[in-house]
Amino acid sequence: MTKTFFRRIHEMENYFNKIIELFVKSDVSTSSQNEFYRWLTGERFSGEKEKALRGLWNHMEEGNPAEVLPETQRSLNDVHKKIRQRYRRVSTKLLRFWQISAACLLIAMLSTLYFTTRKTPVSSDLIEQYVPIAEMTRLTLPDGTEVHMNSTATLLYPAEFTGESRSVYLIGEANFKVAKNEKQPFIVKSPDFQVTAVGTEFNVRVYPGDPIFSATLLSGSVEVRFNNLETSLLLKPNEQFTYNKQTKEETVSQADIYDVTAWQRGELVFKSVTLEEIITALERKYPYSFVYSGNALKYDKYTFRFKGDTSFGEVMDIIAEVSGNIKYRIEKDKCYISPK
Repeated sequence: MTKTFFRRIHEMENYFNKIIELFVKSDVSTSSQNEFYRWLTGERFSGEKEKALRGLWNHMEEGNPAEVLPETQRSLNDVHKKIRQRYRRVSTKLLRFWQISAACLLIAMLSTLYFTTRKTPVSSDLIEQYVPIAEMTRLTLPDGTEVHMNSTATLLYPAEFTGESRSVYLIGEANFKVAKNEKQPFIVKSPDFQVTAVGTEFNVRVYPGDPIFSATLLSGSVEVRFNNLETSLLLKPNEQFTYNKQTKEETVSQADIYDVTAWQRGELVFKSVTLEEIITALERKYPYSFVYSGNALKYDKYTFRFKGDTSFGEVMDIIAEVSGNIKYRIEKDKCYISPK
């Protein structure tokens, strides 16, 4: 690699930085916003554009209020507030909005992005579908793709798929039965993780705050991109890919499809996980939040399977009995855990 090559790369990154910063700090028309959005979410130079958004977000988080439009700052503050309401147990720092979706970030900075309704028009051609706690949702996308979404998941998708690909943005867990279209690949995007298919069925799990992302192929073929989208591999049917973004560890294994799809039947399946991991899943499944101190939970790992009609109280009775070292009490929508 020559110095000239690296200089050109640096110049390109500065170019995208200037475009995005200029646009965000300017008062532009709705039509210009939509045109810019289409450019931003296009596949060409996607890596450079995401780096530019990441830098802008970090710059704003560090505190430069004089350089940011008041409307933009209010929108960002509103986004932070709504994210904290949705994901109570995850720190705001871990949920920098660029890490949830580059597209979401731009929309949040250009206009107020409301998360309070289940299905909200975010712009003239972008729709947000959010699944509240303790619920699941099925929907059909404009191309005929069927999506089954787990609780607290969010999906951003256009009112109409145009261009060379069909791109959607996922936060959480969802199962996709993709309508076949070889000329227009279907892409599920999330922070540093992307799954591309033509006509197939697969499950994606990318919850904010969880260090491990996973994609499981039920039928067909998919390409998985990870490690800042710099690495890719192909999955075969019944294979599951997992990636730990903290340790950079990746694995491909044969999956138990019945367990992978258990959430679609309302079931809970835990395999060798800690109580803290179990609690995180229970807060998505049931309308209760947990309150406990750090020393209340040990790092032992447990395996459980609960049917879809198991009540919250029954689940907690079993967990407390098996662990043997905790007790709990439920008060309204809170579950308090303490050492036994």
